[in-house]
Amino acid sequence: MTAKQADASGSGPQLAELTGNAELLGITFSELHAALKGVDGVSEWEPDDGPNMRVWYRADDGQIQVRCRLDLRTDEARFVADAVADFSVDGVLPSEESVQAGFTQRIGVAVIYPYLRESVHSLAQKVGVDPPILSVIAGELNEFYPPLGGSELSPS
Repeated sequence: MTAKQADASGSGPQLAELTGNAELLGITFSELHAALKGVDGVSEWEPDDGPNMRVWYRADDGQIQVRCRLDLRTDEARFVADAVADFSVDGVLPSEESVQAGFTQRIGVAVIYPYLRESVHSLAQKVGVDPPILSVIAGELNEFYPPLGGSELSPS
């Protein structure tokens, strides 16, 4: 999949209308993973550089899907939480990439990020390490990875 920088500055009436016409249908997790350092061949990894979150979106046929993959390493463990938020859209779905990217950044990520935070916290408790402290709101996202096809949004 090729990274594509999207202009997420899309705002104004189209974004406001899209936001008002979108309804969250559900959140589906495709991967939840925790690995303790020194267990099962996990020995060393890069130093903790903070959370790394990648975001993809797909908009077509009256729906928008937003996928977020959070990868985080601490001194004790590595965590991965990967999930997709499905939104239905009533009315006309704007075709402008800037509007879709604006929705993804302002609404999609804001909806899915708390689920990712809670999942990492829960995984840390289950493997017996201190839960990493993640910000309440995801940081500024400038790069999105819009998939070319439906199979790329949901990893296998």
